[in-house]
Amino acid sequence: MNLARLRAAADILDAHTRAHGQGQAARGLSAGSLHGVSSEAVAVPLALGADAVDRVLEGGLSCGGLHEVRCALARDIGAGAGFALGLAARAFSHGRDGRRRIVWVNDPAARCDGGGLLPAGLAQYGLDPAAFTLIEPRDLKGAMWAADEAAGCAGLAVLVFQIRGNPARFDMTATRRLLLRARENGVLALTLRQSGEEEASAAATRWRVQPHISEADELDQRGVGAMRLLLTLERNRAGRTGQWPLAWNPQTGMFDHAASQPAARAAPPAHSRHRLQPSADRPDSPGALGQILDHRQDFGRAS
Repeated sequence: MNLARLRAAADILDAHTRAHGQGQAARGLSAGSLHGVSSEAVAVPLALGADAVDRVLEGGLSCGGLHEVRCALARDIGAGAGFALGLAARAFSHGRDGRRRIVWVNDPAARCDGGGLLPAGLAQYGLDPAAFTLIEPRDLKGAMWAADEAAGCAGLAVLVFQIRGNPARFDMTATRRLLLRARENGVLALTLRQSGEEEASAAATRWRVQPHISEADELDQRGVGAMRLLLTLERNRAGRTGQWPLAWNPQTGMFDHAASQPAARAAPPAHSRHRLQPSADRPDSPGALGQILDHRQDFGRAS
């Protein structure tokens, strides 16, 4: 076990121990309060902010459960990660018993072409990098173990399990085990699947995320505006599905509806940049140059 995995396992074990102590102290109360999880916090759905999407979800995503975010192409993992981070930010602002921790488990196979998290990028979602616990095990088996243990932590707000493709080991049984642990402890568990195909799982919803055309920046028409996503709800236990272009709004901390096609940019005026003004009353053009002498043959002679 390497140092990173050892530290992550210690954090998870410590959180699980504290949650177990809270559960022992709360014994005799309602079943929804076991392990420090209030039934009200789990029952309240997590709204995305876009009205049409929240109506299809009957108010929002279930906080205590498993949801899948899928990117068919490896190059779209940035869009998928952005959607997952937006959901994490929504979970933070949801006021769920003061939970302020996120565990991000990375399958080693996904690291090659999936990259990693950038603190400056997390700030765009209002997330503190110190709230993240990054786990990078040696193999998929270790990653699945870490995800299961994290889902069993009652004090955890969000678990993101990033995997690549459709590994046979991560089957229906494994996803159901992850779902049950997340539901029992009120954890918002997200499976971030890059370069993956549609696959049967225990997830309550499955989203396909693709990058969408952005508008111009509000402050600089020559710049690129906020990231836009094309979300396709492929599976929903509530029954209804759909497709929407959305954009993350850092000011409100919610997803907003975006236009299907961004507004056409106005053509920049000629010489849009500041240039020196031509002087007035200039004389005629200069005459032809006189004879040009080449004295290079004299170079190096002694004077």
